[in-house]
Amino acid sequence: MKRNIIIGCIAAATFIFTACDNYLDLVPKGESVLNETSDYLGLLEDMYGYPLETEWYLCGENAPAYVEQIKNYTNPLISASFFWNEDFDRATYMTATGSGDLYSMCYNKIAKYNIIIQNIGDAKGSESDKIEGIAQAKILRAYNYFYLINTFAKPYDPATAAQERGVILRDEFSLEDEGEQKTVADTYKLIQQDIEDALSGLPHKSLNTFRPDKSFGYALKAKVHLFKREFDQALQASLDCLKEAEEKGNHKLWDMNTTYQSALTQYKASMGMQAMPDMMFEYGMSMYSMFRMMGSIMYFKREYDNTENLLYQHGLNFMSPQASLIRKPVVDLFSPKEDLRYTFCIATTTEGPATREPGSKMLNIMSFHWNCGGVKLSEVYLMAAECYARKGDKDNALKYVNDLRKNRLIKTYYTDLTAADATEAMKIVREERKRELLFTSNGFFDMRRFCTEFNETLTREFEEKTYTLKPASHLLTFPFPVAAMQNSNLIQNSK
Repeated sequence: MKRNIIIGCIAAATFIFTACDNYLDLVPKGESVLNETSDYLGLLEDMYGYPLETEWYLCGENAPAYVEQIKNYTNPLISASFFWNEDFDRATYMTATGSGDLYSMCYNKIAKYNIIIQNIGDAKGSESDKIEGIAQAKILRAYNYFYLINTFAKPYDPATAAQERGVILRDEFSLEDEGEQKTVADTYKLIQQDIEDALSGLPHKSLNTFRPDKSFGYALKAKVHLFKREFDQALQASLDCLKEAEEKGNHKLWDMNTTYQSALTQYKASMGMQAMPDMMFEYGMSMYSMFRMMGSIMYFKREYDNTENLLYQHGLNFMSPQASLIRKPVVDLFSPKEDLRYTFCIATTTEGPATREPGSKMLNIMSFHWNCGGVKLSEVYLMAAECYARKGDKDNALKYVNDLRKNRLIKTYYTDLTAADATEAMKIVREERKRELLFTSNGFFDMRRFCTEFNETLTREFEEKTYTLKPASHLLTFPFPVAAMQNSNLIQNSK
């Protein structure tokens, strides 16, 4: 029997849900009906991303622009995260204006994917579109459950995952069913089942980077295995992704050298400076500021459809993380003269407000669409490198790190990194992840998994005081939002 779903007339696919998991208060705003496969496929895309700001403060990427405000707890969740304050009651502040947004955002998306999976088979359209639509909906459902389980439940530990409380799981759309909170292991089981179901139906090339393709499917498979410490499977999926991306997916690393040299040539021509040596426009040299200012506006472009994006997803909004400040320990990981990520994205002609944390620098990405919530091909290179390091193969680990670095550092100054052993190679991989995956979900997710697996205690310096985060800290897990607790049978996982 054909099911017609009444949805909002805005974009023909606007759903309004409460912050609870069971999708109550689905509000129709018009007479649009999902009849065609294209109607359902349109639900795969939305302009709502993943609000991650609080996580960036917790993992030490984001610096406060106004030190007094963060000390005074003007935004309590951000302050508690920045100061690793275990005594602060975060659960009270998990509202629609706090990190609770991520919870409702993910379940909002999952509701749409469940509608596609359940109903696209009855729509008018080709069977190939239906197969592709179900596959894309399943892989995106898996991706959103991955966000939920890695934010609102304890980090995965093979020894305890079957006992630890996870999140409410839904593989069907229902306005009546309240849903049941499953374990961490149950959640990963659903995620992995969705991935396996989806892989064969995913297209080699999707319509755009807001829709997942087969390269993204392998990347997510690798990431899930990595987080479960299934390193052989993670490595194989990473290599499958790179093979698929290169041969059929039309994905490749962004060669920043090509962009840099093109921008430099155009700038020198526009200023009548063709005879000046390139080094005069490098960081710290006399012409740098002028080149950097014009370059950031006119030449240093990165679009949604950049071939490096396996799946593009916004952060809090389409501007995110613009106007963010980067803490000094992260800034210090970059070599200003050599690293084009520093030239393109960090070095700036303004240092930011005088009220900022000392030593921090403004992120400068006015011409960039930063992939805060999605997955880039560079992450897959780093997953392969990590797996090789864990297997004791330092040479292959450094090969994949260096393959990435060749696309990020000025060729004149580039040299391969080497490691004495696998332990040193692993350290290099982790540092490169901090550079390459800045202001994504990975800083927070990596913090959780490494603290748990390696029993790491972290320290942070601020105003001559040292703050400590222990590996068992509840701060590594965000509490469920207030609305979710009020409108479901959830048992709280943190505080």
